[in-house]
This record gives sequence, structure tokens and C-alpha cells, in this order.
Amino acid sequence: MNLLSLLFDAAIMLAVLSVALAVYWRTARPVSPVEDRLKEINPRVSQELTAPPVSQVIFERVAKPMGRLVEPKSGRNVRRLRRRLIRAGFITENAVSVYGAIRLIAAVVFPAIAVLALLATSRAFDSSAFALVLIALGFGLFMPTFLLSRLMMKRQQRIARALPDALDLMVVCVEAGLGLNAALQRVGRELELVELALAYEISITNREIRAGKPRDEALRNLGDRTGVDDIKSLVAMLIQTDRFGTSIADSLRVFADSVRTKRRQRAEELVAKATIKLIFPLLLFIFPALLIVLLGPAFIGIYYMLIQMSK
Repeated sequence: MNLLSLLFDAAIMLAVLSVALAVYWRTARPVSPVEDRLKEINPRVSQELTAPPVSQVIFERVAKPMGRLVEPKSGRNVRRLRRRLIRAGFITENAVSVYGAIRLIAAVVFPAIAVLALLATSRAFDSSAFALVLIALGFGLFMPTFLLSRLMMKRQQRIARALPDALDLMVVCVEAGLGLNAALQRVGRELELVELALAYEISITNREIRAGKPRDEALRNLGDRTGVDDIKSLVAMLIQTDRFGTSIADSLRVFADSVRTKRRQRAEELVAKATIKLIFPLLLFIFPALLIVLLGPAFIGIYYMLIQMSK
């Protein structure tokens, strides 16, 4: 009993000390003058160059050996998974290992929850209980894949939605006398207030160009990272324009008009689909309620009338 009380007191002291250290580290820790200067110049760049949180570093270090257990063995599968993670916005070096660790944790946690639920209900482990555990295992294995696909699709939709505005701004920059590299840099900086995903991808392309990579290769990497068909078409158009020496401003203006038309057509398509999608909630929820409210009193009156006639 004394040992348990000592362990309990030690745990409380450790928790209080951890909270105090966390508050001190959050509020009173010394800030590097380099970080202060970077925040004054560009807050986004300072956030990118700042070291990640300690919890994130610890999780990545723990997740790396766990992710190797479920990491694809084939190099082609690893490259495909890394491409999907990049398109979803996860570009860190340990993204594949962290994703594998998340899949492993989900594959263990969901069956454990199912087993605990069966134990809490005092249910015998028969064939149906075993099937429930298998369903929970499959749910834990495939849920991270489903969420990754959803994140990738949502990010691609945001990029495609912001692309016409970026093209209009690029047309203005090119017609004002800026080169393509300078126009990309300016567009990436201005899009930070509109769509961070597209601005970040353009900033990566600008860094690759400044690092000495050929512009056509950097543009192809932009299309491959995003996976958006409109950006791939834009990249092909810019490479052909640069190769044949035609006017970039005219090509961008024509392409911007076509992309804007596609965006309007997508919006019209969503509006046309909305009427079809409304049929199911109308039939399942609204029409039955209306029938009960409108015809219910009439049915009750007919019922009492039939009772009186039967007497």
C-alpha cells in the first residue's frame, strides 16, 4: 500500500513538473535572433525553417521502425506511395514510415476496441464475434488508405479551383514585362493569401529553378507533384512555348480562358447534379413526413367512420 502511494505521488510530481516545463518552454524560452529576423521578413519562410515540434520528432523516430513492418518491399510500390503522400501534402522524408506506422496502429487499435466491446457485453467468442474482429481489422487496414485518397482529392480540387486566378495573375505579370521565372515567383508570393497549397507548390518550383535545375524539368516536377490535369496541360504548354519561341503572354491568356471555362462548366455540372441528389432525401425524409401531416387526419377520420359503420 505504501509503495502504491509513493508511485502515485511520484506520478503526480512528474505530471506537475512536465506541465511547468511545457509552460516555460512555450512562454519564456529564449528565441533565436535569426527567427525574429525571418519573421520580420517573411512569416511563412520562418515557419518553414523553424525546427519541428519535439513531439513530432519523437513520433517520427518511433514511427520509423514501426513503419518498416508494413512498408511495401517493392521499390515501385514505395515510389507510388510516396507520390500519393506528396500529392496529399505530406512531403517529409519520413512520410512513408509514418504512414506505415499509422496503418499498423490502426490495424491493432480497431480489433482491440472490438474485443473490448465484446468483453464489455459479456458476449461469447463465436463465429459472429470473430467476423466482427476481422471486419474491425480490415477497417483499420483500409481506413488510412481511404483517408489518404480523400486528402489527395481535396487538395487537388483546391489547387484546380485556384489555378484560373493564378493564371490571370501570371498573364498580368508577363504582360507587365516580367520573365517567366520572375512571374512564377511573384504569383507564388501573391497566392499565399488565396490558396496555400498552390502557392507552396509554385514556391518549390521556384526553388528548384534557383538551385540550377532546368526550367522544363522543374515544371514537369510541378505537374507530377500535384497530379492535376490542368497543371500538367499548363506545364506542357509552357514547355512548348519556350521551345518554339512563341509569345508566352498570348499562350497564357488563351489557356487561362479555357481553364476558366472548365471551372464554370464544373460549377454548372455540380448544380445540375444537385437536383438529382435532392431526390433521395425528398423521397426518404420529406415526402413521408408531408404525407403523415396531410393525410394522417383523413386516415384517422376514415378509420373511425369504418368503425361506426361496422357497428
